[in-house]
This record gives sequence, C-alpha cells and structure tokens, in this order.
Amino acid sequence: MNMKYRISAVLCMVMLLLAGCSSKSGKNTDETLETVVVYQALPLPDIFVDIPESFEETSSQFYEKYYICEDASIIVTEDKNGPFPSAYDYSLSALEQYRSVANTLEVLSQDAITAKNCGIQMIEFNYTLGENNDTQMSTMVGFVTDGDSMYIITCKSNTSTYAEYQNAFRTVMESVMLAE
Repeated sequence: MNMKYRISAVLCMVMLLLAGCSSKSGKNTDETLETVVVYQALPLPDIFVDIPESFEETSSQFYEKYYICEDASIIVTEDKNGPFPSAYDYSLSALEQYRSVANTLEVLSQDAITAKNCGIQMIEFNYTLGENNDTQMSTMVGFVTDGDSMYIITCKSNTSTYAEYQNAFRTVMESVMLAE
C-alpha cells in the first residue's frame, strides 16, 4: 500500500471527525451502521499524550476513543504501514490530502517542535467544509514517528473558539512521549 493511499485513509477518517461525528449515546436503535474501519485511538501502546482535564473521553462509530470539550476535540491515530523516514514529508503529504477534502484551507503555521522525548512536525490551519463553507474549523495537527509507525495528533475546534483552546492544544503537542 503506498504512502499517499495510507495518508488518504487516515485523513478521511480524521476529516469525518473534524466535521462533527457524533459520539455513542448508549441507546439501542434499529439503524444498521455500515462497517467502518476503526483506527486505533488513545491509548496506543507506544505513545503517551497528556489530555487536559476539561476534555472528556468519548467514542464514535469511527474511533473507539477520543476526547471532547464543548466544540473541541483531541484524537490520536496511528498509521502502522511504515517505515516512515520523516514526519516532515508525511505532514506535507497529509496537508495536500486535507486540501483535497476541504473547500478552503489556510495554513497558519508549520513548525518542528520538541516534545518530551521526540520531535513533532506540527501544522496549524483553518479550513471550511460544506456546500456554503458553513463549517469553519481550526486545527493543530502533529506528526511523530518511531520509524515503523506514524502517530497523528489532531486537535480541533470551531474557528470562533479556537483561541480558547490553542494553548491547551500546544500543551498536548509538547506532552507527547514515545515509548522507549
């Protein structure tokens, strides 16, 4: 499986989450859900991330575990189809995939930061979805690799509230630690 396809699959799932996947309510319904590939979310055995106390654990039909606080969410996924030589190269490919599914996309920053015991390639951007660009979101995405897996840390909220979460999202990125 080539890298572009793997990135596309992971990002399509993330974009569904970014567009507002609903969490499980525990109610029984008569609906039959399609079989959907579920990407492993936190906790992953090889990466540790500090989640702010204000975020609550939840799940959806796409993710068994992610975290929400009002309109903000944090999700960690893993692409196990390495080897991955560079988080930077992966992030550039991922950004192009985001561009292909968003109506508009404005990159705010692209940085390499140092977390607890690893380097993270981070991209921050605003984007719109929907026919009338009515869903305006802001996202901070971090990419870190141990060589065999690529971990994608996605923090997002509505653009109107992003400033309230931006420092917490940055703290999440700085807290990343790979298992040794």
